[in-house]
Amino acid sequence: MANIGVCGKWIFLSCGTRLIAAHIKKDREPFVFDCSTAKKKENDPKACINSLGGPSGSDIIVSFVISPSGKLVALIDDSKRLVLFKNEHSWQWASTRWLVRRGTSLVFNRAEDEVLVADKSGDVYSFSVMQPEKEGELKMGHLSMILAVTVSLDDKYIITSDRDEKIRVSHRCSPYNIQSFCLGHKEFVSSLLVPSGDRHWLLSGSGKVIVCHITSSFDGCHIAVQFDRVATIQFFMLNQENNEKKFVPHSRLSLPHCPLDMTFDPNDRLWVLMDSCETLLQIFTLEQRSWKCQASTIELKRVTAIFKPHWQTLDASTRGVSRFEHLHKVTFDNITVYMEKKQQRLEEQQQKRKMEQKNKESRFVLTVCWAFSSDDLVNHSGVQPTDQDSPVKRVSLSICLGQGLVLRRKVGRNQK
Repeated sequence: MANIGVCGKWIFLSCGTRLIAAHIKKDREPFVFDCSTAKKKENDPKACINSLGGPSGSDIIVSFVISPSGKLVALIDDSKRLVLFKNEHSWQWASTRWLVRRGTSLVFNRAEDEVLVADKSGDVYSFSVMQPEKEGELKMGHLSMILAVTVSLDDKYIITSDRDEKIRVSHRCSPYNIQSFCLGHKEFVSSLLVPSGDRHWLLSGSGKVIVCHITSSFDGCHIAVQFDRVATIQFFMLNQENNEKKFVPHSRLSLPHCPLDMTFDPNDRLWVLMDSCETLLQIFTLEQRSWKCQASTIELKRVTAIFKPHWQTLDASTRGVSRFEHLHKVTFDNITVYMEKKQQRLEEQQQKRKMEQKNKESRFVLTVCWAFSSDDLVNHSGVQPTDQDSPVKRVSLSICLGQGLVLRRKVGRNQK
């Protein structure tokens, strides 16, 4: 997993277990944090058990988020850590706390006094920024895995999406009070965005055509949509028409490699992280209603030179791994299978009854033919049968015509 984000004059990259921050404008020492060397959880019985056969987590960074002011950064990793960083004169570690379950998404509220973290079990926890050692507080929960979490621009609502195609809008101060549900999707909801240009809009992407990421420019006018393993980016715009904003398609950008992540900087330039060692980053700007690549900027060269040594240590087979691969639900058509088996069972039973009936008739014919020989019929009836009309043939013919019982009754009278 790899992500990028712009924080003021800094740009962040997460690759594997490392979080790297590079200054865009100046040649400054980059900030590097490695989760594999971070402190482990103390007195964890599960960690003791897993240490016998291997590590309890891979320490790979799942996601990170930047606060609205750009002064705070938080990340979650595969070992259930929540790590907080702050920037005073330079970036430094602030705290490390532990999640109950592995996290999937996180966001700062607008006041920047708490971090909301969603996990795989469907719960959302609130972690205090002002008290960096305080444990998380359970805020709300879903019945399925939460894939994305965000907050409204007025800090009034928490918006969450899950694997069961639902988007839930809850009051932030009292999350048990649900404002509404958005039920327009037919697959898992993978991405959420409240554009900075209008607090009344909510953009969401689902797994029908997997939307990995939705981001907007700082003024909220330009929106970029990234798809899973597709080497294109779709742009939209929020246009003002007749005192009403409309969401309209703008253009489509083709890329030489599949994008892994993207973000806008304060100058409305789009930074795109590529799945390539040669072309790690590209910058695009809007010129005459189309997005053009700026391949030779000083900022791009400076940032690429810092990121590339860390990027090359990351295995090519793991950096492009999608976290949405196993989220599609597998449906089983049990009714069709049941009906097919039932029809087959009925046909077999019907065939079996036919065979039993046929065998029963054959046994009855053979028994009657053996019981009444030609001598018995001559002695009891006084009539000598001819060759053309033998007793066996007459008895068999009578049975086939349904007259076997009559013959047996006549023979019984003669015997008496």
